[in-house]
Parts: sequence; C-alpha cells; structure tokens
Amino acid sequence: MAGDSAERAYKARALAQAHPLTPLATKFRQRAVAQEELDQPMAELARWAGEALLKGYCLRKVEEQAAGFSVSEGADLDVVEARTAEIAADLRGGDPGPHLLGDAALTFEALDRIITSELSSRHDNYREAVDASGWQQFEEYIAWWAVRGYAFRAAEAGQGAPA
Repeated sequence: MAGDSAERAYKARALAQAHPLTPLATKFRQRAVAQEELDQPMAELARWAGEALLKGYCLRKVEEQAAGFSVSEGADLDVVEARTAEIAADLRGGDPGPHLLGDAALTFEALDRIITSELSSRHDNYREAVDASGWQQFEEYIAWWAVRGYAFRAAEAGQGAPA
C-alpha cells in the first residue's frame, strides 16, 4: 500500500471532514457518544471521544480505498459492535495482523499521529484542567477511541473483499 504514516493520517483527517460514516457507523458513533455523555464528568470528553473514533474509522477507510476494498451494507449494529470489541482488543495487545490491510508499523504510526493530533487539539482546553496523571489518563482515553474507530470500520468491513 502506497504512502507513509503521515500521508495516511493526513488523508484520514481530511476524510473525517467529508462525513464519511455509513449509516451503521453513524448510529454506532451517536450511541457511543451519547453513552459517554452520561458516563463522563464533562460533555466535551464525549465529543472528543467521538472525534477520535471518527479519525480512527477514517484511517481504516483510507487503507481500504488504497487496497481497493469494497464493503457490503446491511450488517447488524449489535453484531458489529461486539466484533469491534474483539478487534480493538487484538489491536491493543493481541494479534492485530488479521485486521490490518497492510504494513502494521505504518498503520500504528498513522494511528499514533492521529492520536497525537487529537491530543494537541485538546491541549489548551484540557491540559491545564488536570494534573499529570489526569492527562495520561486522557491520552489513553483518546487512544482507545481512535483504536475503537479503526476497529469498528474493520468489523463493519468484515464482509468486504478486495475489488
């Protein structure tokens, strides 16, 4: 797959501005953010989680486009969400290989770039409000949501195949 991690991350951030979510992904994101709004002490955290999820999702779509991957519509949200949890666990500490469409190092470098960008965007708004431990937890939180977005798209695209 052509392109380095910076290019992939850039394309993912650009794609995120174009409303790239499928109807199923839109429902997933809305449901996840709504739950986060209930669970988190600040509504902004839920919004930021949704943005990180979107960017991770878009990274996977960028990789699919480069690989000529096509996706069938019509999956069940609960089934895809359950599969998302499995894939996210594999990406974070298991065997990510079956869920990736190319070089693992490039994918993870691109995810790191997206996470760093998301954190940088929130630094002025949130960094001063928390101590070092709180910021570290926030870093992990944003990373989790970016990985979850990537995993959701991988689960959603599970029925797809190279064109």
